[in-house]
Amino acid sequence: MKDECVTIDILAELAVADDMMKKWPKEKLLPALGFPAAATHNMCNWHWKDKDSVTLEEIFELVISSDKDPRPGYLICRMLDFRHFGKKGFFAIVHRLSNVNLGEKCNSFWKAKHQLFLDAHRVKGLGPCNWSIPITEEGKLLARFKNGALYLPKHRGKTGIGRD
Repeated sequence: MKDECVTIDILAELAVADDMMKKWPKEKLLPALGFPAAATHNMCNWHWKDKDSVTLEEIFELVISSDKDPRPGYLICRMLDFRHFGKKGFFAIVHRLSNVNLGEKCNSFWKAKHQLFLDAHRVKGLGPCNWSIPITEEGKLLARFKNGALYLPKHRGKTGIGRD
């Protein structure tokens, strides 16, 4: 019950602050944004071990990176490089960030990142040995906005390779 109150409090503070660069305590912010406990532990103790607080911009950059993959349709997700993260966790975080009120400016910044997700068809980590994972139409539906832009599935034409 106490953890739930802390989550509600920090989410309300996020919406009021509406600041991408404001630093927040990482142990409270990550669970409030829907990151699983094991993944939060790994991120706090390995990736951000020298930091006590993080910004929303840093978190958004972990979920959907601004780095471009040379292949079209590929999306880079740095959090896939951490243990305890996979495709389902990625979809869950994208869904959570799409449905929580972070303030007007922060929501518009996230919507731009989310559009990159909707336009992509594969996601991969940044590490050199990562496999790319397909982003299925069902995954996109799991991570769509409730009250924002509608998700319209893109139909890819037949390539004729290996198909009749």
